[in-house]
Amino acid sequence: MSTPEENLEIALDDARESESREQAIDGLQAANECDMLAEVVRRDDVASQYRELAMTKLGRPQCEATLETLHESDAIPDSLREQAEELLGDAPDDAGAGP
Repeated sequence: MSTPEENLEIALDDARESESREQAIDGLQAANECDMLAEVVRRDDVASQYRELAMTKLGRPQCEATLETLHESDAIPDSLREQAEELLGDAPDDAGAGP
């Protein structure tokens, strides 16, 4: 089992096979490493498919603050900001809250 740091390294390494990079991103999600997933999203030198996958993996309640930061960021392409907005819209605001 890889550490989160190893998974981040694999996810960012363009010499690695696609399957390995995708598994590494899955591993970051499983470890609730929102900041490391955001690092993948922010990196211009990472292929868009991995940036988009990492963004998708951020669509969990634990990563909502990270998603909000990415949504407000000018450091990522508009398409990724729009994806963040969609993920934020899909997240339940007050799940289980009464009137």
